[in-house]
Amino acid sequence: MNRRRRDILAALAPVNDFLAEQRTLCAEFRVKVGAAPGGKLPEPAGFRVSNLSDDTAEIMIYGVIGGGGFFDEGGVTSVQMSDTLKDIKARNIHVRINSGGGDVFEGVAIHTLLSRHPATVTAFIDGYAASAASFIAMAADKIVAARNAMMMIHDGMTFTYGGPKTHERATELLHKVSDNIADMYAYRAGGTAEEWRAKMSENDEDGTWFTGPEALDAGLVDELIGQRGDDEESALPDEDEEKPKKFADRFYSFEERQASTGYIPPDPPGSEPTNADARIKNGDPELVEEVHEDIITEDNIRAQDQAFALLAAFKFAA
Repeated sequence: MNRRRRDILAALAPVNDFLAEQRTLCAEFRVKVGAAPGGKLPEPAGFRVSNLSDDTAEIMIYGVIGGGGFFDEGGVTSVQMSDTLKDIKARNIHVRINSGGGDVFEGVAIHTLLSRHPATVTAFIDGYAASAASFIAMAADKIVAARNAMMMIHDGMTFTYGGPKTHERATELLHKVSDNIADMYAYRAGGTAEEWRAKMSENDEDGTWFTGPEALDAGLVDELIGQRGDDEESALPDEDEEKPKKFADRFYSFEERQASTGYIPPDPPGSEPTNADARIKNGDPELVEEVHEDIITEDNIRAQDQAFALLAAFKFAA
C-alpha cells in the first residue's frame, strides 16, 4: 500500500467510524419500527405506491421530504424511492404531490431517481408542492397542477453555530445549493438560473408562492385541471407530443430509456446466457476482474463523497 493510499484511508477513518455508528442506529431504528434485518422499512404515512393498471403505477408523496435531523423520521426518503422505482416495470408513473418540502439533498436524489427511470413520469400537484417538493416535480415529463393548488420556491436554508468564518463558509455553500436548485427550475421551466434565483430570493425565507395559474404562466407546470369536466386522462402526455426537457429526455422510447439506466432484460429460457450476471456465474475470469476493479473504484469514490459531505457538516433545508 503506497503512502498516498494510507493517507487517504487515515483521513477517511472518522468517516468509517461515523458510518458504523449510523449503521448501529439504523439497526436500532429497524427494531423500533418492526422491520426485518435487511428488509424494507415500513412506508411512511405520506408515501404510498399502487398499480392503477398494467401500464401505470402511482406514487403518492404526501409528507416531508427526508427523515431525521430537522425532519420527521416518517418522511419520504431517497432510499424508499429508489427501492420503489426498482420494482416498477410499468411504462407510466403518476407522482401525486402534496408536500411542504424538507431536506434539499434528499429532494435532489429523488429528482434524479425519477429523471432516470425509463417510464414516462407525470407529476400531479394535488395540494401544494413547496420547497424541495417543487423541484422534485421538475423531474417529470409532464407536470399537472390542480387549478387551486400552489407551489413555493425559495433559497436553501440551514443553521450554523460558530465563529465568523463558520458562518461565512455556510453562506458560501448556501449560495451554491441555491444556484443548483435554480438550475433545475431553469432547465425544466425555461429562463436562466439567475432569473430563477432572483425569484427564489424575493421574500427571503418566506419563499415565493405561485397559484396554479401563476405556476402555469411561469412554466413550473404544463397544465391545470380541477374545473368541472376536466379529465386527468387528457392531461397525460401524448405519445406523439414533444416531451418537455428532463434529465433523460434524449431517451424517448421505453426500451431506449431502459437501456440508458443500465437495465438488462433476462435471457430467454433455454438460451445461452449473455449478460454480465450470467458470465460471472459461469466464472468468466476477465469479467470477474473487471467487475472487481469497478467495485473498488466505486467504493473509493463513494467513500470520498461521504467524506466531503461530512466535512461540510451542514444539514440543509429546502
